[in-house]
Amino acid sequence: MAVDAKGYFQHLKSYLNTDYYAIQPNMHNVLKLKEKVFTNDGEKKIEVPLKVEEGEAFAIKLDTKVSLKTQKSRMENKNDHQPLFHFLDDQGKPWSKRCDFIIFHHHKNKIKVYCFEFKYKSLPADNVVAQLSASELWCRALQATIRIYTTHKKTMKLSKFALTYCDEAKVATYLDPDNKFLAREPSIRHYHYDEISNLALHQLDGIELSIS
Repeated sequence: MAVDAKGYFQHLKSYLNTDYYAIQPNMHNVLKLKEKVFTNDGEKKIEVPLKVEEGEAFAIKLDTKVSLKTQKSRMENKNDHQPLFHFLDDQGKPWSKRCDFIIFHHHKNKIKVYCFEFKYKSLPADNVVAQLSASELWCRALQATIRIYTTHKKTMKLSKFALTYCDEAKVATYLDPDNKFLAREPSIRHYHYDEISNLALHQLDGIELSIS
């Protein structure tokens, strides 16, 4: 059954286990993506603020790890069951690959999805492509699950991004002649952290893939 974009967006917010993973915009309508990156110089904390100037949005921190103690406490407090797909082994399986963040954005009667992988001063193309490709599949699996159980369906526009602190000369070896998209996978847009910080979601310059 077809629903409009606003209705499908509300379904997503309702169905996803947002108690564990969701990041909501702050009072200034800014989504702050915070991640720890491990480097040769130790752990680095990175924060990327993105503005939600048009429509509604929320983020999922897809690689969030929740301790068993925390899971047990939350389930006891809510008198709830474990998540439906807890029986799938997440160690070294195809679905264990994932990017750092996925943002869902209701914008001008469309559902837009932005997948982000955070790196530091290198851009390992094979690794980035695998993580973002797996995240696209995660979104397709999410759509399929909702469609199978509820019959609701909606095409979403998905874009993939790799963020780094690479200097211009180094990162150019991985990118297309315009120094924007990965040469290895032209659907992935590269941004320097300083370049993307404080952009509005609708200003992101990515290639949109239709998924349904």
